[in-house]
Amino acid sequence: MLQRYLWKLLPKPQRAFLLGRLSVVDRQAVNKSMSANLRFPEAFDRRSCLFIHVPKCAGSSVCEAMFNGWRPGHLPLYWYEEQFPAEFAAAFKFAFVRDPLERAYSAYAFLHGNELSGRDHAAQQLVRHYRDFDDFVARWLHADTIGRQLHFVAQTDFLTDSLGRLAMDFIGYQEHLARDFQLVCERLGLTSQLQHFNGSRQRRPQPARDFCTQRTRRLVRRVYARDYEMLGYE
Repeated sequence: MLQRYLWKLLPKPQRAFLLGRLSVVDRQAVNKSMSANLRFPEAFDRRSCLFIHVPKCAGSSVCEAMFNGWRPGHLPLYWYEEQFPAEFAAAFKFAFVRDPLERAYSAYAFLHGNELSGRDHAAQQLVRHYRDFDDFVARWLHADTIGRQLHFVAQTDFLTDSLGRLAMDFIGYQEHLARDFQLVCERLGLTSQLQHFNGSRQRRPQPARDFCTQRTRRLVRRVYARDYEMLGYE
């Protein structure tokens, strides 16, 4: 409460300056922490679970199937740990992840080819500055830029606790989505069917590694080195 009060006392330009120094993940965590009526989500509390929605990793489909379309937003694991320690300790914590190259291309194709709401217009304009996916990776997708844009943030930024540890009870892989989704349902005692939501209209049918250049694959591997290592995509 005191933190929220002091934050509101800061002039808006100072708040904007401070938030601008943070990654987009940390910025969302701060903004959420300073909102009123902060409480552990009822949908999670009811099932004693905690779903971390990593962008472009089938999260919209999971939310539709498990939570009747309610979405928790893209908040990091450490935020729940710090805000709701008792619920965090008791909850079954799960997420879904994806090969970093395929996820980066999926985000690029989604932003480039879909009609999107106002909150995604800046990201859409960003990707449309580049000739194609290879050009985008070469000229923009770097370690010091991915933290500025939600769709391209490293997956492990969402999945680590306050000590930087991968602290999930279950990590499902989009490469085995149907199987891993059913494992989560069994753990939570649910009978749900997974459908596909929030896809890209312009996504190519073949894997990105089949059409992007070797240089692109190498650059993505370098930018998302932590994801490749911690999520088992080596």
